[in-house]
Amino acid sequence: MQDTLTNDLENDVIFGVYAPGNRIVEDRVMERYGAKRHAVRNAFSELEARGLLIRRPNRGVEVVDFTPDEVDALYEVRIVLETAAAERTPLPCDPSMVAKLDDIAKRHEQAVIDLDFRAVFWLNQEFHETQYSCCGNPRLVDLIGNHARAAQPIRAVKYDDANHMREVVKQHFDIIKAMRGTSTDALVEAVRAHLPASAEAYRTLYERRFGSRAQTA
Repeated sequence: MQDTLTNDLENDVIFGVYAPGNRIVEDRVMERYGAKRHAVRNAFSELEARGLLIRRPNRGVEVVDFTPDEVDALYEVRIVLETAAAERTPLPCDPSMVAKLDDIAKRHEQAVIDLDFRAVFWLNQEFHETQYSCCGNPRLVDLIGNHARAAQPIRAVKYDDANHMREVVKQHFDIIKAMRGTSTDALVEAVRAHLPASAEAYRTLYERRFGSRAQTA
């Protein structure tokens, strides 16, 4: 029940059921999900650890609302970590791992076609968890996972942009192609090319919402 509640609540945060900056009230979550208070509190703690919720004095639990500068900082760290993993990935990659990535990428592509955004999200996460597991450094993989989870609501802002999603699908197959090859530089470039668009989209949306406040941390 606990894992289900945490996953359901995480999905609803990522896809805007609970909007950035809004409070999440224990009693309402208990009613919505049919959960006990201790389970809700445990889910809050887990999502706080994942960077999706924040506790504020005298205000309770809120959905994290990044400023564009905070998003840029997060993505800068992601680029450092994810290119470091790419540099450490032995090439060509194990054929069984490449085959697994290819299967996930094809299911992700179909979910994009079907406009099944929740499947798109979880398949994208599965793809990258599998990809970075190939680098051979579990601590680096954990750091990448932590920062990727914090970026989840940021990535979701582009899911209704068909051109962007087609590019994401292509980039997944570009990463797979590089992992089949022998060029570390090609893999690093494929990884780097996959990161910036969501951060740029979030900045645009934030500026529409807040105008001159867009740079305020």
